Amino acid sequence: MSTRIAPGERIRQLLEGYLQGGQSEQPVSEFVRLAVRLIAQEALEQEVTDFLGRERYERQQEPVGYRNGYKPGRMRSAEGEIELAVPQVRDSQQPYHSRLMEFFKGNTDVLDYLVLQMYTRGLSTRDVEEAFRDPLTGEALLGRTAISAITDSLWEDD
Repeated sequence: MSTRIAPGERIRQLLEGYLQGGQSEQPVSEFVRLAVRLIAQEALEQEVTDFLGRERYERQQEPVGYRNGYKPGRMRSAEGEIELAVPQVRDSQQPYHSRLMEFFKGNTDVLDYLVLQMYTRGLSTRDVEEAFRDPLTGEALLGRTAISAITDSLWEDD
């Protein structure tokens, strides 16, 4: 029986391996890339959780839709191109479209800032919430529950 590991958890394992002595020619750059990738991936997974109204493997009487794997996605950052696994949804009344992937296209500097602040001085839930606002409309891209989950997961290993 194979174990299914969420993409965010795989990235977390890579980051932990790196922090425990992974060798790299550009250690700061590699660290920032992995940390940005982790934040972006976990945000994408939380976006789907908000859309469906339930966690992975959680059941509902009347489901809104179903998680249906991932498709490859990419975003550019100051540290180069970062690969992501973009969640897919099937059987929903309204089509699922990741607003975060659109946000990431022009705002990866926000994620770089989050990573640096997270590891240098710490971040509050409010800091993360402000980072995930549409710069044009000011609208929150993730709900408060998703923001709390991301913040908690970023700090769970400390």
